[in-house]
Parts: sequence; structure tokens; C-alpha cells
Amino acid sequence: MLRHELRDCGTWVHVQPVPLEPFAVSRRSYDELFAASHDLLGLLRRALLEAAPTRQGRLDALEVRPTAHSFPFFVDDDEFELRHCATMARPDVVIGPDGPRFLEFNVSGAFGGPTEAHGFGQAWTRLYGGSVSTPPFTVDDPFAARADLLEEVCAELGLPRTVALVGNRVDRRGETTRYFDGEAAHLRERGFRAEVVEPGDLPGAIGRPGRLRFALALRYFAPADWVSRGESLDTVHALIAAGCVLYPPESSYLVANKRLLAWLSEGRSWMSEGDRRLVHRYLPWTRLAQDGKADWQGEPEDLRRLLLARRESFVLKPAVGMMGRGVVIGRSCAPDRWEAEVARALDARDAIVQQYVEPTRYALEMAADPGTEPYRAPVAPVLSPLLFGGRAGGIYARYYPDGRSGVIGVAQGGAMENVVLPESG
Repeated sequence: MLRHELRDCGTWVHVQPVPLEPFAVSRRSYDELFAASHDLLGLLRRALLEAAPTRQGRLDALEVRPTAHSFPFFVDDDEFELRHCATMARPDVVIGPDGPRFLEFNVSGAFGGPTEAHGFGQAWTRLYGGSVSTPPFTVDDPFAARADLLEEVCAELGLPRTVALVGNRVDRRGETTRYFDGEAAHLRERGFRAEVVEPGDLPGAIGRPGRLRFALALRYFAPADWVSRGESLDTVHALIAAGCVLYPPESSYLVANKRLLAWLSEGRSWMSEGDRRLVHRYLPWTRLAQDGKADWQGEPEDLRRLLLARRESFVLKPAVGMMGRGVVIGRSCAPDRWEAEVARALDARDAIVQQYVEPTRYALEMAADPGTEPYRAPVAPVLSPLLFGGRAGGIYARYYPDGRSGVIGVAQGGAMENVVLPESG
């Protein structure tokens, strides 16, 4: 059932073993993850707005230089950009010795997880509940949460309920558009006109030239990926010029900039005591990777010397990046490589440094093959709460079945997927 429900939706179905249960947590812990996700996302958005009163000032503060291939889709309506820049988000969280720690926030429409979380939720509900009993957990459906948000957006902007899901099956390693089809079907059930549109279908699929068929375009793609494969972004610019609203707006990628995490961790003048307590509770120590002094455990330290002296305590991450590309974990690389990576990052000033968090293991029931004896494996999941307009859309989870921790991205083979479900009652 899992393989059927999640076919063309990821890489885990091609890997053995498979999970025999979801990750399960108490309702209290589940709600805590979403409350922290919501509040931290709000602080990231405010950090962006407080950086400067103008768009150019915010770009300068984040050291972002938009190009034809990087941040290409800003629109003139800056109020719209800022109002909707943090409506779709997926933080990545590990449970460390002291509880949840938020490593980063993916903010856009292109992050993975909604389709997987929906599929797992459907499968686990049927497997554990069937038609005659109630499953021992509840499920928040990301498709429903995003549909609620899109309804609000259409009502706010006075748009007809028409949505094109703009994405490329290659991005999801599938042979069909099934990764997107499930959400399109759900939107149609909610009264939307909704279709999956691939780059090669543009601009004809939206009715250009001629009458515009879709008022909203859900951006299920990353421009850099399209450009790397030779896809033209001109058709997306044509969408926007024709009056189609690309959603979420380009400023969402500014909220995802990891420099904002460093600003919050270091503290900003506008932060209240409650803000600081929230950050201290849930964010690991994070700083901009640049030469100079940094407060470490209450003492000012030269950052370059600190990183070289305590390699196993730190992780380097590009300020702008996704899917784990460019992340360097100090304890996982040789000292000479770490020294070179530190020098590069501090000289380029394009990265953050974050304290390493060792994840707690969870004993997940698994099986090597159908019909074989189940066993429990201690795995280190990365948990990703899905938020849509402040609504809970379930928690997507990824892990290595052999129990190792580290970066889990598309480029890393062997990672598996699941969901976190709260116990009912």
C-alpha cells in the first residue's frame, strides 16, 4: 500500500527496508513543534522587514544581488510581496538532547513534503484504521491546509479560483506528473479549476496568446534548477506580465535566507525578552561566517580561531541554498578540509556557521522486505512541520535507515521518508 500510494513521489520506495509505522508523538509535543514553527517564522519575517524600509535596502542587508537566474520574479507591488512572503514554510528540525532545534526554514512553494505527507497520512490511516476502527492518531492534511490558504488569497485579491501547479516532473524524479496530480485533484474537489503545467507547456497551457485560463500559478519549481537544465524562464515572466499571480511571491526566498537565522541568534534591538527566550529555546547558536569576534558561551571569541579549534562543534551552511548543497559538518570531514572550508566561507562572507546538534534516536519498526520479520531500528529523523497561512499541514520526516545522522538532501542516496503523527485524544 505504501509503494502504491507514494509511487513517483520520492526515492524511498526504491530503497529497502521500509517503515511499518509512522513516527508517533504526543499531541502536546506535536502542537509545540507547530507553535514554535509559527512563532519563529514570524520572527524571520520581521527580521526581514526590520532590515530596511525598501526592497533594495533589504537586498543590500542580505547581500543579495538579483540576476536573470537568481531572484528573477519580483513584482512591483512590494506590499503584496511582504504580506505573503512567509505563508508557505517547512522548517527542518532535529530533536537534540535539550529538545527540538530548528536548523533552517525552507520558505517558498517549491519545498518537498506536502505530497509525501499526504500520501503517508492516507496510507497509515487505512492501514491502522481500516473501515471498522479509528486509527490511534490524527492526520493534518497539507493539501487541505494549502487549499484553505489559496482560497484566502483568491478572495483577498478578487481572483477567480483557478490555479496552475507549475512544476517539472524531473524535479521530483518521477516519470509522470503524479507528484503534482494529487494536489491538483484535491483543489478541483474544493471547487478550483486546477491543472499541472510543465515548463514545456508554457505559455499555451495558461491560454496565451488569448484569454488567461489561470489567475494563480503555484510555483512548484526553483528557478536555478530550471536554468541548470536549459529551461527558459521567459515563459514564467510572460505569465506574470499577462496578469497571472505567481505564488508565493519572490520575497519568500528572502525569508529563507539563513542570514536571518544568524541575526535572530545574535539578537536584534527590536527583539523583546520573549523573542529572545524563544530563539534561545529553539535555535542552535548561529552566526554569520565572517572574520571578527563572536559571543560563544558568554565569552567573545575570534570566530576563525574558534571554528578551527572546535571543528566537531560546528556546521557551515551557504546563506542561500537548498537540499543540503554546500553544507559542511565539521565532525564529518578531515581537519585539512575543514580548515579550507572555513577559510573559503569567511573570505566569501556567503555562509553561516551553526552549532552542531546531535539528534536523539527513535526506535522505528521496519522490515527488510514484505513478509520478513519486523525489527526496530534506532534512526535519527529530520522533522519538517508544514505551514500554510499559519495552518498545520502535517509533519514530513526524513531519515537514514542505518541510523546515521547528517545532511539529508536529494543528492544524498539512501534516505527514506515518513511522517510524524500525533496520538489521538
